[in-house]
Amino acid sequence: MAEKIFSNLPSLICDSFKPAECPGDGWISFDYTLDDFSGKGLATGAYSKAGELVLELKLCGWHKIYVAFNPEIRIWLDGDKGYYQVKGSPHDVRDYFCFEADFTGKKLHIAPVRSAFSNKEIIIFYIRAVESSRSDSKRNLIATNDGHCLFWNGMDSYRDLYKYILPLENSDFFRIIWGVYGGGLINVKESRFADRLPWPDSACFYQNSWVFNRSLENLIKEGIDPLGLVRQITKEIGLELHFYFRVAAFYRPFPLHCCTLSFFAKNPQWHCIDEYGNRVRRISYAFKEVQDVICGYLNELLDYDHEGICLAFNRGLPLMICEKPVIEAFKKRYGRNPRLPEECDSPQMLSVRHNLLADFVERVYKLVFSRGKVLSCIVPRDFDRNLVFGLDIEMLASRSYFESILVGAGHKDDPEVNTDLEPVKKLKVAGTKIFPGGSGVNAHGGAWKPFDTVARASFMAKILDSGFDGAYFWDINQIVDSGTEWEIIRQFGHREILDKIKEKKMPAVRYHQTKKIYDLTVDRYNPWNAY
Repeated sequence: MAEKIFSNLPSLICDSFKPAECPGDGWISFDYTLDDFSGKGLATGAYSKAGELVLELKLCGWHKIYVAFNPEIRIWLDGDKGYYQVKGSPHDVRDYFCFEADFTGKKLHIAPVRSAFSNKEIIIFYIRAVESSRSDSKRNLIATNDGHCLFWNGMDSYRDLYKYILPLENSDFFRIIWGVYGGGLINVKESRFADRLPWPDSACFYQNSWVFNRSLENLIKEGIDPLGLVRQITKEIGLELHFYFRVAAFYRPFPLHCCTLSFFAKNPQWHCIDEYGNRVRRISYAFKEVQDVICGYLNELLDYDHEGICLAFNRGLPLMICEKPVIEAFKKRYGRNPRLPEECDSPQMLSVRHNLLADFVERVYKLVFSRGKVLSCIVPRDFDRNLVFGLDIEMLASRSYFESILVGAGHKDDPEVNTDLEPVKKLKVAGTKIFPGGSGVNAHGGAWKPFDTVARASFMAKILDSGFDGAYFWDINQIVDSGTEWEIIRQFGHREILDKIKEKKMPAVRYHQTKKIYDLTVDRYNPWNAY
């Protein structure tokens, strides 16, 4: 496909360019010579007065846009409500894929990262535009975002939320599973069931918690409900949305005191009881009263009119142990009380827990179905461990409660276990869609090996060849930002692309050797180390 390199950036600026005297004051231009061409770039220092650049590329039709820069850039087109934020290496000169769009009649906007939480320098060398065929999405990939860490990163306005969703546009991803602020029973709105955000500053310990509060306040001051905006953005780019609920997100000890929910703190009578009769600091779903509150909260979430609710079982099993309702259910079925602690994990006791949890899932399914939506879930790949912890996912799949099941990304799941798909095939019953996958971080049960695109492509091909409906990626923002080739990952549903990756026929990243930059001529020394 035809490509065009724009190497004289000052000449593209719509208004006449007036360079600042120093990079700390604003934009300056600089000459550079790379190993294969020369040009004029633009740069500005951290905390400078430099604002956005508006560039006239005079492109028509669909193009992929690449920019050679470091270390981070914000970029968008005329009329966009948000922006893409792309990270680069501060040590190399190469171009990075930014986005794909129809450029007809539109100008390109580029800005340094400027916010109350981050204020960075930027060096921009050139722009490369490649004609795009805009191949159809396979729509067989699902992304997740915990909906929490992005506020830890800091937000000044509603526009900052777009960068976490826009990369999925025009990709093989058709759905995002969005965590409600990373927890459960919390919201910025008045609720009968949820704690109100932001948290009190007096209850916060970490800097991230303070940033989380300021970020939410900034959006609320603009009249923005973050979950409502997520729903709006996903509609704008044609992306399905499920809000996920972390089933055990009730209690955290000091120094995360602010995250201990009032429902948990005020109701110790509904906490789990272990096989020795000791209270365990987790909520028990064996109690109808607990289920009532969860269903009430999920019913409030459904007012956002998204496509579905997702139960995140990969965060928090077990959900019941030896509480009174569990003991009563055991006695009703077997005519006696269980012998504890000996029978805590006996087949009979596990069967009781499996069925009690199934009763809760059925309640949620009926609620979601009554609102015209679907129910999905995320489960750890270690099915044997799930059974011991009270989750019989095969039984739940056979009852058709879930429209889709995402398998993988439990805490400490063995990455090698995650890639064994044979047991997962048993879940593909009664029309349930199955999406294996997981995290790109091994600490979260990584299935997508970090920084290994070939291994990732091989796993994706195995998923498709095994007859599954597609794959899913836990914490998609980490995968986008991890330095991997997002341009390739976003097309992972295309079997022909996977073959090219495995055969190492995809175009290699082109790193440039810098011969000259600004007033420094380089012979055999890297300019970044020249001082």
